[in-house]
Amino acid sequence: MRIGIMVATKPELEPFIHKFGSPTVRFCRKNSFDVMKWSYGPRHSVFLILSGVGEIASAMSAQYLIDCFHVDGIINYGVAGGLHQDTDAGKLGIVEKVIHTDFDITLSGKHVIGEYPNGVGPLVAPKENFVPDQFINHLPRFICASADKFIGAGEPKQRLRREFNADICEMEAAGVLFTCNRNNTPVTLIKAVSDGMDEDSDAFDCNVYRASMSCVKIIESFVHSY
Repeated sequence: MRIGIMVATKPELEPFIHKFGSPTVRFCRKNSFDVMKWSYGPRHSVFLILSGVGEIASAMSAQYLIDCFHVDGIINYGVAGGLHQDTDAGKLGIVEKVIHTDFDITLSGKHVIGEYPNGVGPLVAPKENFVPDQFINHLPRFICASADKFIGAGEPKQRLRREFNADICEMEAAGVLFTCNRNNTPVTLIKAVSDGMDEDSDAFDCNVYRASMSCVKIIESFVHSY
């Protein structure tokens, strides 16, 4: 089994390093992505890529793991903003569906926000989940509004909730999910809320480690089952 893991930022990466220790190998190529490998016995490996922030970076990173490291599936973990009272800081869940709110061709009169001309969207689910149900069945399912924008507290978050009925918002899920679906690669998106509906970047900074660690514990259970 070759497990691909994607994380956007170094603060989100730190809990993984603390849990799994130093990587067996580190692939640092000039002007390329930073990929780390952990080996488990003769047949199982974890390849973690530090993607950087945003949809473009996450799409490129997912394709890089698929093409260069031939992963069997991808887990994208990280933090997200909560969009209603039930998604306060610390809430952990699985992204069931994603809406790419940055994609807007509504002026054509033929589509809604998040809907592509090829009929994909507005709500997109993984073609196949990577992490088996026994590791994630106890977690709530989220609808994720994904776009290249950090969403501040109050009205901006309330608007996403009103318009898209989303539970959380973040900046990488659409890029990861669309790339994996196009490649027929199983994918699971594990997100923990770092800043609630009425919180912004200060809460994000305070909670990012703790929220990321809750994601990593799920991954740890999955990886160590092999």
